[in-house]
Amino acid sequence: MLNSILSDSQNQLRNNWIVAITTVLVYGILTAVSASFVIGILVTGHLSVGIAMWSLNVARGQELRMEQLFEGFKNFISPMVASLLMSTLIVIGMIFFIIPGIIIALGLSQTFYILAEQPRKDGLDALQESWNLMKGHKRTYLLLLFRYFLLGIACIFTMGIGFFFLAPYIHVTNANFFLAIKGESSNSFDAEYVVN
Repeated sequence: MLNSILSDSQNQLRNNWIVAITTVLVYGILTAVSASFVIGILVTGHLSVGIAMWSLNVARGQELRMEQLFEGFKNFISPMVASLLMSTLIVIGMIFFIIPGIIIALGLSQTFYILAEQPRKDGLDALQESWNLMKGHKRTYLLLLFRYFLLGIACIFTMGIGFFFLAPYIHVTNANFFLAIKGESSNSFDAEYVVN
């Protein structure tokens, strides 16, 4: 299942690498710059919703526009609330021996994709929906993150150039994973793939 999600992501990006690299580079710069200021706490969630919208458009074969990065600002409260609560819960979980923090992070990982699809949804409701959606899929998502880690190590041997391709690939693959666990993709997880 993961192999087909990874393969689909590669195919979806095949003719869009320049736009993908540019968009994710702008997202990375904006996130890094805003994180260095107090205002970063307020805008990180909005940028995360924007990159989720863009990634879902790639996964669905829709039009790609860099302006989608700023779509998350249309609803100011929900992304901010979701981001602040998510960060707080993960930090609290990490304080309790790291493993609870990892479980919380995995369970809440789909929050910004949910807000990308349902911009008017309350931030707290999006966190709850993500938690419910990830039931039975946390281990699979952890395996996906481990693959990203291995690809990141491989990128080091390209003098860092590989990271320009890896970053958009990760975003689109995460969007495909979201669509699969929602049952909206040809790669939807059947009951046999669900691991509690």
